[in-house]
Amino acid sequence: MAASLIAAGARPGTLAEARVVLLNTCTVTAEADAKSRKALRRSLLAALDATVIVCGCGAAVDAEQFEGIAGTHLVIADKELALQKALELLGLDSDSDSDSDSGSDSDSESDSHSNIGVSLRVGQGFNTRVQIKVQDGCDNRCSYCIVPLARGRARSMPLDKALAEIKAHTEAGAQEIVLTGIDLGNYQDGQNTLEVLLSKCLELPGSCRFRLSSIELLGITQELVQLIAASKGRICAHLHVPLQSGSDAILKAMNRPYDAAAFQSKITAAKKALPLLALTTDVIVGFPGETDDDFNKTLELCKELRFSRMHVFRYSKRPGTPAAALPGQVSATIKAQRSKELRQLAEELATADARGRINTTEQVLFETTRKARSESYYEVLVKENEQPGSLKALKIVGYEHGQLIAENG
Repeated sequence: MAASLIAAGARPGTLAEARVVLLNTCTVTAEADAKSRKALRRSLLAALDATVIVCGCGAAVDAEQFEGIAGTHLVIADKELALQKALELLGLDSDSDSDSDSGSDSDSESDSHSNIGVSLRVGQGFNTRVQIKVQDGCDNRCSYCIVPLARGRARSMPLDKALAEIKAHTEAGAQEIVLTGIDLGNYQDGQNTLEVLLSKCLELPGSCRFRLSSIELLGITQELVQLIAASKGRICAHLHVPLQSGSDAILKAMNRPYDAAAFQSKITAAKKALPLLALTTDVIVGFPGETDDDFNKTLELCKELRFSRMHVFRYSKRPGTPAAALPGQVSATIKAQRSKELRQLAEELATADARGRINTTEQVLFETTRKARSESYYEVLVKENEQPGSLKALKIVGYEHGQLIAENG
């Protein structure tokens, strides 16, 4: 949305000088809703001469929570419509066509792929890595998750449109494209799967590398792993695969489509094919009914799989989800204890993984003159200055304070 506004002639500014503020809300947890409401109040206090437009998932699921807050603001859940309203308030015209995306369902659901994101997000203060959403919505029904209600059914950007957007960014100088989606592994445009999309990406001219955002276990196919292995670093050997729990009983209560043995088997096979694979994950502690034994199973599985990074979440009741009504709600004290223990393990695993990369060579993408991001998704401190946005193969020579240390080798 920022790129589209800039392309139309808008200038980014502070809250105090803003004429329009776009607040893109999250609703994945009750805490996320609370943070979105807080952000709205803060914006209304700081941007006294602006119209604040509230959009995104929080507005889609529960618009009333924002409408009841006093101040000059609009609640427009659909991000494309919110962008159009912002352009109107600023007296600007959109430079993209308004046709809807042919790959989405022909119903009343909003199409997140039609206009949003077509403006280039290279330079002008944007990150050196460019995220391109090629899939949206989810057909899974995890018992703790509100996302299917907020985002709707699974749908994918047409292959030719995705490739055109990716090509435009690489030609503009992007050196890393992150393919994103709510259920990325479920990308499907006719017979074209995620593997087909990635293969076509590799055929594009240039040296740009590609990274997958979070992908569910079922999306990790043998074909995908082989494609990463054969890409010689063009597709980052980094997979973020949500585990959520190592207990079969809890996975079943979560309505996750796998058990612990299936997760371990598929990840072990991927690690065998990709010896330097960086494996990151999400884990929820304190899910309703989770016993000490269930939690210990999670600990043990995490130790065995040796994740390089773990995002640990304490279960939070999300109104509107089946899990909120489950018996056996875990106390805040126990959730805090389990979170602390798992986070400590996560630190130990991250340190071990990072130290295991010393004396290896990785492609790193410079985000500033001396800080970069490795293929394995570590922050890298580099001894020599380099142009931000450049991609370079460097030798990993150390690990300090959560950062890999690299130099020309």
